[in-house]
Amino acid sequence: MTSSVTLLPGRQVIAVTESESILDAALRAGINLPHSCKGGHCASCRARILSGAVRYPSDLPPGLTPQEQAEGFALLCQARPASAELTIEVRQTHTPVADTQVRSIPCRIEHMTPLAPDVMEVRLRLPQSEVFTFIAGQYIDIMLPGSRRRSFSLANPPHDAGQLELHVRRVRGGEFTQQLFESMKEKMLLRIEGPLGQFAFREDSVRPALLVGGGTGYAPLRAMLRSLLERGDTRPLHLYWGAATQADLYAEPEIRQWLTQYPNLQYTPVLSAPPADWSGRSGLVHAAVLADHPRLADFDIYAAGPPAMIEAIRHEFVAAGLPRDQLFFDSFDYAPDALAKLKAAGVAP
Repeated sequence: MTSSVTLLPGRQVIAVTESESILDAALRAGINLPHSCKGGHCASCRARILSGAVRYPSDLPPGLTPQEQAEGFALLCQARPASAELTIEVRQTHTPVADTQVRSIPCRIEHMTPLAPDVMEVRLRLPQSEVFTFIAGQYIDIMLPGSRRRSFSLANPPHDAGQLELHVRRVRGGEFTQQLFESMKEKMLLRIEGPLGQFAFREDSVRPALLVGGGTGYAPLRAMLRSLLERGDTRPLHLYWGAATQADLYAEPEIRQWLTQYPNLQYTPVLSAPPADWSGRSGLVHAAVLADHPRLADFDIYAAGPPAMIEAIRHEFVAAGLPRDQLFFDSFDYAPDALAKLKAAGVAP
């Protein structure tokens, strides 16, 4: 069955098959709806069902409460159509990414460079005839057989886009990442789709910014920082980067160099599994931010990393007084098939 879905207030009409999510169908149609993790955790894609019905492939997504479902809300990254016609009221975005055009483009793996034991820098070269326009903080999807896709944030800023830079973490059981680390070679051809996502720096704000990264969540923050610093933005910026070990802080030499060049930048690394001789901060990165900044309302917060970190920030930062409209985040989740394998192995909840 293919359903006709009308998206309000723009009145776009998309065709959605019963086996795909409404968000995936919208992205396929070039409509960049608000979303982040695509795993049902972050609730960025929450929308109200005005008519018709939806279903979920398994249990109610963790980012949606039973009361919200009773009030007519759904998470479009997980919701499938359960009626021939639906009308959905989606959240409008007034961000720099609203007008970026989603495109499908071939590319070539130009370079692959290990950054950490389980992190690979991948540089993609686009055809010379292609002009790829994006906003720092956005991501691309790498297209796989069977209409599957894997999402990766762009680590380079738009003004340095001769090659697209990705920081890819190896995921046990991950179809793409296992191949990348074990068998893929430079010069291999891929197809990407993008730019995608709503994660972008609000440059019209006058507040200083705290940028909080977990693991490879550093990648989109790097794009934002380079974009701001390299064109002379002087607002106060404080990067917090959480990782398990020192080896996972794979970009520290670059960050330390920035600190000598840009007096408006501060940097705090936080290790969750520090060695005995570690003299820096330890524990959870979001807890370090809360300890350092009791008046969060004075800042804009940009956070990118695993769902557990984003979930803690969404709840604890707001409880500590951060207005919700000053929090911007990108939640990194496992692909559905990789997550299923990790759950079966007892590695993921």
